[in-house]
Amino acid sequence: MSTPNKGGPKRPRSVVWYYFDKIPDEPYRARCKLCGSTCHHANNTSNLFKHLRVKHPSSYKEAEEQRDQEMELYLELKAKAGKPVTRPLKPLKPLVSPTPEVKPTRGRGRPRGSTNQNSSSFTPTLKLDRESLNHSGDGVKKSYYLTKQRERQNLGRALLRMLARDMEHPSIVNRPGFREFVSAMDNRFELPAKKSINKTLIPELAEETRHKVKLDVVIASYFALSVETWMYRETQAYMTVSAHFIKDSWEMSSIVLETFDCSEDRTETNTATNFKRITDEWGITDRVVALLSDSTDEVVSSASLVNGWEELTCFGHILNEVMIGALSFVAELVRIQKKTSEAVSYFDLNVKASDMLSAVQQQHSLPVHRLRPEQPQRFWTSTFSMFERMVEQYEAVNTVLCYLGKDHMCLCDDEVELIRSIIQVLKPFYAATKELCTEPYTCMSKLIPISTLLQQVTDAGISTSSTAEAGTSLSSTAQTQTALRNALASQMQQHLSTVESNYRLAAATLLDPRFKQHAFTDASALESAQQRLLCDVQTVVQSSDSAVNGGITAGGDSGAASFWGMFDKKVVDAGAMKTDISEAENETRRFFKEANIPRTADPFQWWKLNEVQFPNLKVLAKKYLCVPATAVSSDRLFAKEGDEFVKRRDAFRPGQLNNMIFLNKNVS
Repeated sequence: MSTPNKGGPKRPRSVVWYYFDKIPDEPYRARCKLCGSTCHHANNTSNLFKHLRVKHPSSYKEAEEQRDQEMELYLELKAKAGKPVTRPLKPLKPLVSPTPEVKPTRGRGRPRGSTNQNSSSFTPTLKLDRESLNHSGDGVKKSYYLTKQRERQNLGRALLRMLARDMEHPSIVNRPGFREFVSAMDNRFELPAKKSINKTLIPELAEETRHKVKLDVVIASYFALSVETWMYRETQAYMTVSAHFIKDSWEMSSIVLETFDCSEDRTETNTATNFKRITDEWGITDRVVALLSDSTDEVVSSASLVNGWEELTCFGHILNEVMIGALSFVAELVRIQKKTSEAVSYFDLNVKASDMLSAVQQQHSLPVHRLRPEQPQRFWTSTFSMFERMVEQYEAVNTVLCYLGKDHMCLCDDEVELIRSIIQVLKPFYAATKELCTEPYTCMSKLIPISTLLQQVTDAGISTSSTAEAGTSLSSTAQTQTALRNALASQMQQHLSTVESNYRLAAATLLDPRFKQHAFTDASALESAQQRLLCDVQTVVQSSDSAVNGGITAGGDSGAASFWGMFDKKVVDAGAMKTDISEAENETRRFFKEANIPRTADPFQWWKLNEVQFPNLKVLAKKYLCVPATAVSSDRLFAKEGDEFVKRRDAFRPGQLNNMIFLNKNVS
């Protein structure tokens, strides 16, 4: 028979410390992991539990349950160690296996060692592993059950995060396959009901996430808003408002603020009121520098001006309009585009033709690729991808079409050659479009470099065609190429001719260490932008020095009563103005003399390393570089993920959209 440990089990550490961190420099204060606020604890946990109860009710309930279970386990182990227990043991709900009621008997039938206790009482039996009952003088090892319980709590939170990040409908918890999968991972984990997820768990997670996000929002200097207008199930119009800002650590952050229904009374006044209500709730109204919309919507533009914000248009949508307009302008190209699209659609809808195509591809040693359908109304890149894949597979496609009696859909050699020439013209534009999707966040500073380069490439192609035309007559393919280039030049002149004259775009490009002045082609626009930027730097210098100058003035003898007061003030003002101008000019000059960093480098990382050298320019960099190039996430703008996201979004009810879209972007 083993002797009980003299030391006995140690009292478990309070569960409240799972939700708080101790602050090293302040021994009597702790920081909440959920919202970041600090609380005074004075070596006890009462205030910490009070904070959880008031600010985080759901977490408080979890902590209370876990505290009771750990305490009961502690008392059980203490009793086994032979130490006195000062309060009766309470059964652990998940662990209790009550013994049958034992009635007191006499004589031989009386159990050995029993006492005269109330017959209604029973002794709880804990289902614990042998390892969980081992204890020593150094402390009690964590219970197997409690560890598993925390794991199940983490599984519950991971489930909610999965629903949010994947825009998965909560009805997945009712699907037999998913329930079987979860049971295989942990058969004691009970999936929450769909109603509980919709009514309680998702709103609580959204509120918790909102508190975390606000910690970064409070300390940010400037914000750029973006508005995405979209249709819910093709019947209701919604707007999603997002905010973009640069953290103190020079990390770019984009968050969704709110999604609201704008189907009824979609007027300038109502839209402006909704925008201001949202920014007021987040406390950022006075720090918004621009609003980016996904289309040329007059209502959004007017609402932006009502609130005093400059309105900009999404560069992705501008580029899409340029390309769709140019592609629809050339008649021969429209004919080829329609014929190719019909052939692709035939294979997409005909299973027999699709299977035969795969077999022919293998016989001809061609890549076994599916044809890519066109979605011209959504984004122009689908047309480019359709052309590329057709040029790769046209031999196999013609073979199958001829075999199935669809000769009229076959592309002749001249048409294939025309498609090849069209691809060569469109390649720079396709590369520019993909450039918007290569980074999680594309800054508006890229708009001027990309626009000027596209115009230069198109103009160079037109010049080459003109030179060739002067010598000999052009073929039909070359004529179509020239017509397409002219259409592209016309569309860019219509949509992108004023980008260098927009100061906000010019300032963002100048402050981007990858581009600076080298992205400009208009010398007068560059000079004007540099002058305005210098004035902005002077304003920053003056605002930073105003507090110091005010303190010096207040420390002197009453200036109004002094005989020399007016003269002294004039001298101080003149000196301050001269100093401000000199400091601004010197800092700006030093910045532009710095060598450009590689185009693929991170401009925010450069500013993080050099912000001390340019203390005034860094303020403007955070102001102008926070504006994104696209109002919609780039991975949804020109990629098929956008269609998948729309399908998942439409699966939710209107009342669930705000929380789910908010969590989809902000949960981490």
